[in-house]
Amino acid sequence: MFIKKTLGVGLVVLCLAVNVGSSFIKLGQQGYENVIVRIGDDVPSTDCVKIIDRIQVMMQEASNAMCKALDNRAYLGNVTIVVPSYWTADGNCLVDSSIKWPRIHQADFIVGQNHPVYGSRPFSLQYGGCGVSSLAVRLPLNFLNGESARGVEIAHEWFHYRYGVFEEIGINGDPLYPNGYQITQPEASILPTSCTNVPLKGNWLGNEWQNSYDNDNVTSSIMFSTELPTINRVCTKENHLKAPPTKQNWLCGGRSVSEIVHSHPDFINNTQSKACNQTRFSVVTDAHRGYHIVLDVSSGMAVNNLMENAVFAASHFVWFLPEGSFVSIDTFSDSHSKVQQPIELNMTTKNQILASLGNIQVTSGNTAALGLALDNAIQMFRQGMEIIFVTAAQQVPSNFSIYVEEFRRNLIAPYILALSVQTSKLFSTLARDGRLYSIPSWTKTPLLPGTKHWNPQTWMIDTMQSVYSRTRSYRAKIEERTVEMVDGWNNGTFQLDSPATNLMFSFYHLDDGYAMTFKRGSLLSPINDECSLLHVNAILLYSADCEITSFEKGTWSYFIDVRGSSTVRMDVWFEANPTIPVKVESWTNSFQNQPMNWATGRVIIYALVTEQQRAVSGLNPVVHLIGDNATDAVISVTLNENNPSDVTKGDGIYSAQLINLPRYSTHFSYILEIIGGTGTVDSGIFNGHPSAGSSIPSSQPTPRSTSFNRYVYGGSFQLNYPFDGRDVLPPGRITNLAIVNFNSNNATVELNWTGPKDDYGESTNYIKWFVITGEDDGTPGVETGYFNGTVQPIPGSLDRMTYTVNVPITNTSRNVYYRVYGMDTAGNKGQSSNIATVYVPAAIIPIDPEDQTELPPALFWFLIGLACVCFFLLVAIAIACTRRYLDARKRKAMAADWVQIGETTLDLKAPNNKETAKKAEPEVPDFHAYSTPSPRRSNEYLSSRWSDNSYSAGSEVYQEPERIFTTARIEAPTNSGVHERPPIRPGLPTYSFGENWAGNASPPMTVTPSPKKVPPPPPQRKFFPYPSDMSKSENKMKRTLQFRDKDDTPLASSPSYLAAQSRKENLSYRGDRQMPKSYSEQTLTSASNSSLGRFGIILGADSEASLV
Repeated sequence: MFIKKTLGVGLVVLCLAVNVGSSFIKLGQQGYENVIVRIGDDVPSTDCVKIIDRIQVMMQEASNAMCKALDNRAYLGNVTIVVPSYWTADGNCLVDSSIKWPRIHQADFIVGQNHPVYGSRPFSLQYGGCGVSSLAVRLPLNFLNGESARGVEIAHEWFHYRYGVFEEIGINGDPLYPNGYQITQPEASILPTSCTNVPLKGNWLGNEWQNSYDNDNVTSSIMFSTELPTINRVCTKENHLKAPPTKQNWLCGGRSVSEIVHSHPDFINNTQSKACNQTRFSVVTDAHRGYHIVLDVSSGMAVNNLMENAVFAASHFVWFLPEGSFVSIDTFSDSHSKVQQPIELNMTTKNQILASLGNIQVTSGNTAALGLALDNAIQMFRQGMEIIFVTAAQQVPSNFSIYVEEFRRNLIAPYILALSVQTSKLFSTLARDGRLYSIPSWTKTPLLPGTKHWNPQTWMIDTMQSVYSRTRSYRAKIEERTVEMVDGWNNGTFQLDSPATNLMFSFYHLDDGYAMTFKRGSLLSPINDECSLLHVNAILLYSADCEITSFEKGTWSYFIDVRGSSTVRMDVWFEANPTIPVKVESWTNSFQNQPMNWATGRVIIYALVTEQQRAVSGLNPVVHLIGDNATDAVISVTLNENNPSDVTKGDGIYSAQLINLPRYSTHFSYILEIIGGTGTVDSGIFNGHPSAGSSIPSSQPTPRSTSFNRYVYGGSFQLNYPFDGRDVLPPGRITNLAIVNFNSNNATVELNWTGPKDDYGESTNYIKWFVITGEDDGTPGVETGYFNGTVQPIPGSLDRMTYTVNVPITNTSRNVYYRVYGMDTAGNKGQSSNIATVYVPAAIIPIDPEDQTELPPALFWFLIGLACVCFFLLVAIAIACTRRYLDARKRKAMAADWVQIGETTLDLKAPNNKETAKKAEPEVPDFHAYSTPSPRRSNEYLSSRWSDNSYSAGSEVYQEPERIFTTARIEAPTNSGVHERPPIRPGLPTYSFGENWAGNASPPMTVTPSPKKVPPPPPQRKFFPYPSDMSKSENKMKRTLQFRDKDDTPLASSPSYLAAQSRKENLSYRGDRQMPKSYSEQTLTSASNSSLGRFGIILGADSEASLV
């Protein structure tokens, strides 16, 4: 037992327990509450104020980073800092003594010295799959005090711990998560393994990627890097990169960090953003004082001597508690009894408590008073007591759920030893935040010397000792034996593999013990220090009472003198500084002690083995699994470091997926053994993040010098219903899917992979049935099946597979992501493989007429008829609109001050009003005109065209009639290289004015202005289009007009009249192309209303108009 000289050490040295599913963190309107930061016992109190201040600063920065990354959805609202108990001796380290709930074993963050391998880097070990929380976050003291420390690094680890997401960076040389990758495409370059919102800038220096300084636009993801100062987000579904071989892509099926985080229960009913307030801090010490034991004494405890076994286990537990601890004991059945009020332990009080326990008897009552026991347990917890229930209750009060919520509200994590299947079911909700231990109620192993033997008594004793190891100081059980004590001296040895602060050697009877009488005994250390053995009078327990100050490493011997004989159980535990011995802890993947469905999920047992915080590799831990049904045999399973359920090799975590479970049991307990283990540890330094790669490479693997034994109790789990032997185990996972060829001509991809074995890879049968799926950027989140069938291995191989699939062709460039998984003959699907990515360039898709769906004949002719009706309707509308337009033009022309005669273009738009008409400018005539002051223009105009032009009504010529032409002359066009007359137009004669076409000017002439300032109304005219004009395509929109009087005789001023006169006088062109002398000025005057448009000449409606 504990010696008095080491009691103080026993109280100070606290365990670094694995925190799996026992945290009370919850997300409310004030952010995350009940977050615990524990300062380890190896941190000195000399700078306690500075250390506490620094923790507060860094946790506040982490809260701000978390808030930013989660879009104001969560932050650290309340953080409780638990300091070592001995810090309170320093008057500067003030603590809040009113806070009683925090416990060191529930810490979410642990502050300690640098890790011997990982150095000053914050880290958390991840053991489970996607969405499974990691172990507690370790914050080295040097990191907190470092000048370059940033809160985003703590937020990075929080995402591991709370949400179960993974790294988005690779490790150089890692087989699964390398630091670079290529997408199959022409001239593919090596890209850094990452997840960023914009392409990362940098370059490769050898095998290492160096980020550029020009990455200011990179804001995600903090799971990729915390070194770039602009990174403050996580990758979302929209910008997540599926191609990089990151741990996040591999273990979460290509889903983004944001998708996993927001599917966490914290955010299911919490979708609103919050104002991220300042974090509230409290500084306390561990409120633990001792243990409150609640024993069930109802009729259910009378079965299989459960009452006697429970009393002995409680007595054994109290006897080996360190002096200075407090203990209280209650019993319940149909009444509630406080057997022992909280009392501090010493040798006197221990014997007093053992005597009280020996007087407890089973009753015939029920468990009606369970509620009173629960009420008192809540009060005891508030006084710093851990709650231990030992019960076989078959029913609970109707208001039991109220007590469950009350335990939750008071942040109580009870330890419940359930002695029946029904008890486990009833108390699983109460043990949600604590531990539920299903104690086997039957004895299957033979009671033979040298063999393994477990019964309800041994299970309860070892389980209660594991509760102590979890809540206080780590107790390593290094020996358990079934020994036949014979008359006389009995001796033997055991190995203590580490220097210890306390050693607990004991033995007790596995039979009734009446046939044996203990006389004397002793322990002898490797340096011949002696400890005497004594008999605990109150119970049949024999233990060592040592007065030495230290317990040496090496071979210890025992010598026991008895009369008679008995089969006994011999146990040896020791305690030591938690950083020295090999420490083994175990747990399962059962979440909050709830039953698991073996048909849909895996049952996994884990173990963490460390020495001085270094991972111990190369061991073979064995689990012995015992069910609640006596007909089921004990099953033994070996844990290993390379199990598919273990996400990182070399981190000290071992695991095993249970393939064949017992057929009739639903509640299981197990013991984990390491017998004669040696293993290796890494004596070097690992500079990378321990969670980033598929393994942690050992730089200096060093074999351990001594072997050791460990026996770990306390693990248990429940099933929804018994395992019926069906094949529900899927094939192993494909880890090396690759694209070996991409043919862009026929759009095919050749995939290659190693086929797995069945049953998580544990079977000898290779899988032949595979399913190939793919997803592309064009339809994110939509997975398409490309193949489902049998694939034969490559000739000469058993497991090398290859298959060619068609690439979907689209008119956009995109990445296509392929996955493959195996399927066994029972239809069990394996996990999807790694992602193989190919870049598919855009392609023009030809239209295959055979793929076009033909219209029904009736519908086809209906559409043709509808199109014809629409066409004729549009033509009718166009004709009607044109006629209305022409009528409007006619009315405007009749009402105008003057009109143009001769050829005109009818589709010109007339001014809408007089004001606009005043500002309208006439088009430039198609010849050179030199004139004295003109009412229209006073400059020279040049045009290269030789065509008719028209002027709109309302010209300014009539607004200033006093400004008239005095002279005018007409010249041939300057751009006519050969001085030819214009081409003769059918139906109209061509005239030549002036000397000739060689450029000689015609003689000037004078036009006498009229005294009238307003022209008279135009004569009544009729309009007849020349038929010949319609024969020319350029004249389709033109009409040449003839003007006649009422009696249809041509007006003297019309072009047709001039043509007629020309024919009468037999006018013709002369050889020198001069106009005949008989065509006098008077003829021009009489034709003042005509339009000689063929020469660009337009005459006004009366004598005030002039040549322009």
